[in-house]
Amino acid sequence: MSVRLPNPLRKGSTIGLICPAGGFNDYTEVKRAFRYLTKMGYKVEIGNSVVNKKTVYQYLSGDDEARLFDLMGFWLDTSIDAIFCLKGGYGSLRLLKKINFEALKKVKKIILGFSDITVLLLALYAKTNQITFHGPLVGAHFLKRNYIPSDKRSAKHMFNILKDPAYKFSYNSKDDGVVLHPGKATGHLIGGNLTSICSMLGTDYLPDFKNSILFLEDCNEHKYTIDRMLMQMNNAGLLKGVAGIVFGSFYNSGFTSKKQVAKLLRDVVHDFNIPMIYYFPCGHGSQNYTLPIGRKVMLDADKLTLKSVD
Repeated sequence: MSVRLPNPLRKGSTIGLICPAGGFNDYTEVKRAFRYLTKMGYKVEIGNSVVNKKTVYQYLSGDDEARLFDLMGFWLDTSIDAIFCLKGGYGSLRLLKKINFEALKKVKKIILGFSDITVLLLALYAKTNQITFHGPLVGAHFLKRNYIPSDKRSAKHMFNILKDPAYKFSYNSKDDGVVLHPGKATGHLIGGNLTSICSMLGTDYLPDFKNSILFLEDCNEHKYTIDRMLMQMNNAGLLKGVAGIVFGSFYNSGFTSKKQVAKLLRDVVHDFNIPMIYYFPCGHGSQNYTLPIGRKVMLDADKLTLKSVD
C-alpha cells in the first residue's frame, strides 16, 4: 500500500497552531510564532488550548477533551491547510484512545512537530498511512525574540519540504556526523523521540519497523536511561529487520564526548550488520531538519547522507 501524501503548503495557506501535550505559561511564544508565520505569508489560526490551565495538571495545556478538540477540529476543518504543534512536553499519549482515526482518514493534512509529538506522528502514520512530519516546534526554541529563526538552515529546510508536493529532501551530516557502520540502505523513514517510542511499545499505535530507515533522538536523559531504552527496543524486537539507523545527537544527556555516545550506540546495536550513523541534525539540539515519516528514503552511511527516493 502506497503512503498518502497531504497537500503541500502554498502561499496564503492557513496553518493551525495547537498544543496537544504541554502548553505555555502565557501567550508570549504563541504570539511570536503567529507573527512569524503571518510575516512569512501564511494565515494562522490558534487553538483554544495552548496555555497551561490551572484546573488540570500543570504539565498539560488543557484537559484531554480540550486538546483533542483542537486536534480533531483543525484536522477536519477544510479551511485549515496544515497543523503545526507549538510545544512538546508530555500529553500526546493520553489522546490516542480518544482519537477518531477513521474520521481523520477522510482528510489529508500536514502535521508538524517532534519530541512528545512523536506519539501523534507515528500513530497517525500507523492508522491512516499518511505521511507526517518530524520537525521544529514553532513555539519552542525555534525563534529568537526578533522573529529570526534560531537556526536558519532548519527553518529553510522546513519550508522547502513542506511546500514540495513530493516532499523530497537531501540532507547530510558531513560536518559532525559519525559513521557507526558503513553501507547503504533504502526503506520507509520511521522514528522520532526515543522516550516517546518506548512509551508506545506493546500498543497497536506503532507502525511496522521492518525494512525501515529508523531515526532516534532524545535529550536531557541520563546515560543509563538512553542505554535502557535502546535495550528495551532491542529486546522488544523492534530493531530486528530494520534496514538502517540514524541517531540524533542525544543533546544534553550526560555524555562527555561524541566518542562516548558512539561507543554506547555501537555496543547496543553491534549485532546488526546494517548502515548506521550518529549525530544527525534531527530533534533536540541546535539543528532540527524536517523528516517526513513514511517517505521512502536512502541512507548512505559512508557519505553521511539521508535523502528521499522515488
